[in-house]
Amino acid sequence: MKPFGAFATIVGLLAVSCAQSSPVAPAPISATAAGPTRPSSIVQIPLFIQDAIGEVPTAPTTPLFEVRKHNPILAPDRHQVTLAEFNSVNGVATAQCVAQGTHVTLQLSHLIPNGLYTIWNVVFRDPGFDPTFGNMIGIGALGSPSGTENVFRASASGEGTITATTAAGALSMQGSIGACALTDQFEWHVVGAYHIDAQSHGASLGPDGTAVEQFGFIFKR
Repeated sequence: MKPFGAFATIVGLLAVSCAQSSPVAPAPISATAAGPTRPSSIVQIPLFIQDAIGEVPTAPTTPLFEVRKHNPILAPDRHQVTLAEFNSVNGVATAQCVAQGTHVTLQLSHLIPNGLYTIWNVVFRDPGFDPTFGNMIGIGALGSPSGTENVFRASASGEGTITATTAAGALSMQGSIGACALTDQFEWHVVGAYHIDAQSHGASLGPDGTAVEQFGFIFKR
């Protein structure tokens, strides 16, 4: 992955507030049509952060900047997030193909407390992700293409849960996604972005410098 502008030229490696209860999951379609529920472990994304002089941060106490505009990554309490804080996020994603599309639930901890997050689908064709992005064929908001279902705010203790179903069809930024991303796509990433400006921007990530991709989940056929 590499830095991108306006999210349409990128990839980084969920829509309910964590204070709300999760909706009931839709009934799965048959296993012969879509396969079973699949979990994925979290991975940290280091490609969109840098230190004060624009280098790759290594020390846990390093204050972080995002790479597009070199803006400081500030928490809601206005302290500058360190590498240790940024990399401490933990969690699991569970995906299941249902009649309505691809149903995803994320359960997360050690997020930036009270931070605003959005979640994104990123789709790759065979042979999957590569540093040139030549195989990326789709990017868009998790759930509704309007970007109304992919946003949540972490709790004061840094926990968050989100559930959304992405239907087959056009994604909010680029390309499209199949009815079952687990089987219709060669490789599919679910990516979480922290919003430094404390705002979501609907179908797009927002202006450069206002958000940074922090974590992701990888599903491969």
